[in-house]
This record gives sequence, C-alpha cells and structure tokens, in this order.
Amino acid sequence: MEKIAIITDSTSDLTQDIIDKYDIKVMPLQIIYQSKIYRDKVDITPEQIYSGMEREVPKTSLPLTADVVKTFEQLKQEGYTHILGAFISSGLSGTYNMVRNMANDYKDDFVIELLDSKSISWGSGFGIVEAANAREAGASFEDVVAAAKKAIKNTRCVFVLPTLYYLKKGGRMGRVGGTVGDLLNIKPIVGVDEAGDGQYFTIKKVRGRKKSITELFNVIHNLVKDKEAFEVIVLSGNAPEESTEIAEKFKAMPNCKYVLENSVSPVIGVHTGPGLLALSVKCDSGMDNIKEDK
Repeated sequence: MEKIAIITDSTSDLTQDIIDKYDIKVMPLQIIYQSKIYRDKVDITPEQIYSGMEREVPKTSLPLTADVVKTFEQLKQEGYTHILGAFISSGLSGTYNMVRNMANDYKDDFVIELLDSKSISWGSGFGIVEAANAREAGASFEDVVAAAKKAIKNTRCVFVLPTLYYLKKGGRMGRVGGTVGDLLNIKPIVGVDEAGDGQYFTIKKVRGRKKSITELFNVIHNLVKDKEAFEVIVLSGNAPEESTEIAEKFKAMPNCKYVLENSVSPVIGVHTGPGLLALSVKCDSGMDNIKEDK
C-alpha cells in the first residue's frame, strides 16, 4: 500500500494551517547575518527581516544538509513509501538541485518525484496543495504527481517592488532591466518565466507606486476575467493595506472562488525588500503565458 509524503521548501509560502492540515514537510532555507544564521520561518519572521534592513541586508542560502537528511530519515521511520516534492525555481535557487541530488541516496527506500516549479511562492504552493487534496481523496501516487504538475502548469506569479535595490543586491535580477528605474520612479511589473528558465522578467514598466499596483491587478485580471473560475493568493512584504485593497478587488469578481492574503517568507523578503506586492493565480482550465516586455 502506498503511503505518500509531500515535501517542499519554505519559499512556497504555505500557511501554517495548511502545513499542519496536510502534514507537509517543509525544508527551511537559511538567512545569514554577520553574527548569526537563521532558518527561514523557523527562527525568524518577515517583520524581523524588514525592521533590521537599514542596519544590515542579510544573505540567503540553501537548506541545511542536516535538515534535508532529517526529513528523509523521518519519512523512512514513519513508513512512507512515496515522496512528492515541489520547489522554488532552479533559476532562482539551488534548492531543487540540492534536494534532488541528496534524494539519490534514498532511491532504495522510496519512489521519489521532485518537481522544479520554475516559479516562486505559490507557484509551487498551489502544486503542493492540489497534490495534498488528491492524496486525501485516496488518489494513487501517479495521480497525486499529475495533480501537482497540472496546478504548477496552470499558475502564474507576478509582483511589483518599490525599489529594485534588493533584487540587485541579492543577484536575482534575471531579465529585469532596471539600472535607471529607481531614478525615474519606474516600477516594473515582474513575472516568472514558468515555461522557460524560471527567472524573473519584465512584463510592463509603469511610473509610480500607485499606478504599478493598479497594473499589477490588471495583468492578472486580464488573464482570468473570462475564465469560469480561478483562485488567487495575494502576498505582501510589509504592505498589508495595499494587499487587502487588491484582495477586495478579486473578491468582487464573480468567478473568483478563493482568495488568501499572506506574507512572503523571510527569504523572499531579503531579496525583495519591504513593500513587495505579489499575486499567484491558478486556473484549472488553463492559463496563457504572460508576455515579456523586451
């Protein structure tokens, strides 16, 4: 009989309620200050990250090898036979490749399927939740994997930042052009290339914070307005009022069946800084790719 475990990393931005409900095993990335190292969402909160950024912008790193080993060993002790995992884009982090390499040591213990989401936050989070729902409904491992792949394929993630400083500092610019953006008050709407290299790219350039938030909503609104149904996660980096404003707009759409507001993980906060607003949207009937502004 199959006993299926579901694993992910801390940047999937799942709420603790969801993690507990489905018994998701989460591998935390690391946040590195000069004086101390923290585990993402375990030893440090997003609020602590933002409050200390004027003093020091930390670095981030992959999960501890010991944490990954501990996860696999725990699953073995608990009698699991199959493992499904979905992770942050390999174009943004080495986490997926690290876990995949370490999983080779456990091929005799489990049937393992690990997915590179080519995305971030709920770009993998939706896949995890749909896989967990399929497992709870008694689906086979093959069908659980299929549910995760479908959700990831049908999810799009976009975001806007007050400044590109933190993306630049963390080396996560991808294909986002912005060398003079801050000087001109230009705020790019940024997407993740889920169908390609999983890196960031510019969807549209607008001027000013207020207009950028409006355009952020419009990008997703145009994708889903004619869909029968969609789900959306509104994520913020210490911008709760603006997050709620966008969430209310989605709630007013008759085809929106689920809205969740949440904070991004501290690791994502390190690379985006305070003021991030992000949207992850899933539509089961399929999603068009978002065009890049070249």
